[in-house]
Amino acid sequence: PALARLAPLYRVLTPGADANALAGTLQAQAHVSGRWPALTTQGQLDASALRVGPLAVQKAAGRWSLGSSANAPVDAQLSLTQAALISGGAPGPSIDTAQWQLSGTGRAHTLELRADSKARPPAWVDTMQPAPAPAADTAHTLALVQVSGGLVDLPSAPLAGWRGTLTQLDLRSSAGAAGAAPLLHSANVAIEALWAGGPPRVSVQPGRAELLGGAVRWSRMAWTAAATEKGFAQIEAEAEVEPLRVAPLLARAQPDFGWGGDLTLNAHLKLRSAPSFQADVVVERASGDLTVTDEDGTRTLGLTDLRLGLAAADGVWNFTQGLAGSAVGVSAGAVVVRTAPEATWPSADAPIQGVLELRVADIGTWGTWVPPGWRLGGALHASASINGRFGAPEYTGQAEGTQLAVRNFLQGVNVSDGDVVVKLQGTTARIEHFTAKAGSGRLSVTGDASLGAAPKAVLQLDADKFQLLGRVDRRIVASGTGRLQLDASTLAFDGRFGVDEGLIDFSQSDAPSLSDDVEVVRVKAPANAASAPEPAAALNPSRAVALDLHVGLGDKLRVRGHGLDTRLGGELHITSPGGKLSVDGTVRAVDGTYAAYGQKLAIDKGLIVFNGPIENPRLDIEATRPNLDIRVGVAVSGNASDPRVRLFSEPELSDIDKLSWLVMGRASDGLGRTDTALLQRAALALLAGDGESLTDKVTKAIGLDDIGVRQQTDGDVQQTVVSLGKQLSRRWYVGYERGLNATTGNFQLIYRIAQRFTLRAQSGEDSSLDFIWTWRWR
Repeated sequence: PALARLAPLYRVLTPGADANALAGTLQAQAHVSGRWPALTTQGQLDASALRVGPLAVQKAAGRWSLGSSANAPVDAQLSLTQAALISGGAPGPSIDTAQWQLSGTGRAHTLELRADSKARPPAWVDTMQPAPAPAADTAHTLALVQVSGGLVDLPSAPLAGWRGTLTQLDLRSSAGAAGAAPLLHSANVAIEALWAGGPPRVSVQPGRAELLGGAVRWSRMAWTAAATEKGFAQIEAEAEVEPLRVAPLLARAQPDFGWGGDLTLNAHLKLRSAPSFQADVVVERASGDLTVTDEDGTRTLGLTDLRLGLAAADGVWNFTQGLAGSAVGVSAGAVVVRTAPEATWPSADAPIQGVLELRVADIGTWGTWVPPGWRLGGALHASASINGRFGAPEYTGQAEGTQLAVRNFLQGVNVSDGDVVVKLQGTTARIEHFTAKAGSGRLSVTGDASLGAAPKAVLQLDADKFQLLGRVDRRIVASGTGRLQLDASTLAFDGRFGVDEGLIDFSQSDAPSLSDDVEVVRVKAPANAASAPEPAAALNPSRAVALDLHVGLGDKLRVRGHGLDTRLGGELHITSPGGKLSVDGTVRAVDGTYAAYGQKLAIDKGLIVFNGPIENPRLDIEATRPNLDIRVGVAVSGNASDPRVRLFSEPELSDIDKLSWLVMGRASDGLGRTDTALLQRAALALLAGDGESLTDKVTKAIGLDDIGVRQQTDGDVQQTVVSLGKQLSRRWYVGYERGLNATTGNFQLIYRIAQRFTLRAQSGEDSSLDFIWTWRWR
């Protein structure tokens, strides 16, 4: 009733077992009768919460009735519930239910095994299934094995082995067995296993198996144990893969890529492991071609030849590969490896010799393999001889590229006229020459790389007015130098770059949007799938990243959008301490304006100070309304994650006066109904948030900065005056105003000499030239 009490004895019999290696309850009854060696036995057992070594079973039940002679009746059954292997203290994939049944006699019996599990096969198996993978909460893995046969005698040894037939073998992954595509299926395969009369041996007669959407036929499979302790077990196999359509497999592995076509592959294998290892494996194109469908239509790869081969005999291994097609170019190679005759795979220090040739007349045809929107161009030719060791090959030759180009018009990338020459010498590669153009600038790269057991690359980049982005609303031209170092554990980049000119305009949306009647339905990830990492500034690559990059913004970088229109200046220092992106420096707004509260404000001070994490810089911004007798505006302070926005004035005024001066250009004393409407317009601007208010949209559409309505008293007559204006610069302003009842209007040209001195010229119904000096007292 408590197997755990026997755990100390179990640990004595099984050194290294943990303290919980024996647990649960077990009840068994057995009856043995007869005269040795002819015995019969019957019994039954029941267990719950059973743990024996690495095997854990929630519930087990079995019964048996069998005899020791070959002709005695045999009847045995065993059922398991929630069985799993425990590794590292945690249970692995479990079998929900399993039933094992044996009936007949020793010379003629049948065996059946059924198992059901909710454990999913590896993710790559799902991509190979002809049918879509079922949902995670309904998927089951089902197994069925049926065998019939019996014990056999040899002239030299009774009961020397077993001979029978694998009647059925099925392994499926589905919510139900009916209609599910098999992961593995085979039937009516003859098997013979002999353990007496010579070395143990197993042979499988010719048969066929369906595997992951394909089919394999074999004419022979056999295994023979080593005749002596120093000998080698002998394996013999000869099989071929029936013509396999490649496009459905690629389409399931990459459903968004647009694979299609009728390409089929053939493959055959011959294998013999002793006394010396011999192998002949060939995978080659049988017929057809591959196609790719994207936004530009359907294109074919134009494959005319595809072959991968492996031939091994007497310790000489020959690897060959060949690929030819109108879209992919021509590639061919051959490698010879010499090792011990009995080795089943070349060791890492085995010497190699070979050649490799690649020629592509138009790399643009490789656009099939790059992400959507990107385009390639140019020609490529590479040839090399291969020497060294199997684990660390050495290449001697040269790779050349001419008229190379990379384009993505949606992102504004257009690099052209690329030329590259790479020399390969043993375990090193050197970039003799690499140049490319973008815009009116040029990029050059030089460097070396080590391709041995410890690969490493050091590259020097030099940019001269190189156009990184060339879109209408996103343009960056930069110059500078940088050094990139890459090895197995570290990626380091240091340099100094400056922005020669640029424009970032985010006033329009960044990408087209779908229509309202389009609904995007995404496949939910399995419940047990690892959740996606949360976005953060932390760099989490497979290599340690070390950045030391200085970026100068220059004096021609302009940012425009959401009411902001300014040049940016300053310098940033980008590093990566502890694998986290860090930025130090200050970005300044120069000669900028900001549309707020229905007005275009001048940015007197605009500082964004970075001191570590990039996502939370410190803000110090002041924007004022120009051409006023007092200084009034908006101040933004604090951090980007928690900004504080307030109105300010010099001298200090009440909040209503600040808003009145900001919107109306005068104090709040005697505000009329129309003035109140303008203040309401400012409130609407506040409610608009990051977007534009309706009035702002109208004003912007007709190319003006100000549209105003005010009440004006001329003697005893009060009339409504409409004014329009455009701020030409910080000091120049042009406007037009007209009364609704007047026959003509007035044009105004205002030049702001200083804060309290203004020159105004007016022409129209009243023509005048005014020099205005303002003195304010409280």
